[in-house]
Amino acid sequence: MNSTPLFGPSRDLDTPKKNLRTKPSPIALWRPEIVLPERPLAHRSIVLSGEPTVRPEATRVQLDSTRTMLSALAEKRETLRVRAALAEARVRDAVTDRERVSAVFETYRVESALDDVLTGTMKQLTSMMKDRGLR
Repeated sequence: MNSTPLFGPSRDLDTPKKNLRTKPSPIALWRPEIVLPERPLAHRSIVLSGEPTVRPEATRVQLDSTRTMLSALAEKRETLRVRAALAEARVRDAVTDRERVSAVFETYRVESALDDVLTGTMKQLTSMMKDRGLR
């Protein structure tokens, strides 16, 4: 029987005959470098408020685009009002069935143009609202 135990402090371990050499790893450890400012920074708020007084040029652009859109809508409204009045007069003055049908078709065309104007204006308005972060 062998009197040396297999574990514990009395176990004699052979030291290796050669130095163990490991292969260099392709993984490099991250060693952060802390960079401090050369002079202390003055206290300033991190977030600036988005009030119109802070950014008047952006507000001016938004107001101008809104004014342009509304004036274009007013012009289209006036044009459609004239077309609708002419179509209504054609319906009243129509003598034959053919003239009445033609006048009714013109009324439908005016309604379709109104739908197009309203749809286009709504798209522009929605786009402006998204730009402002409202929708």
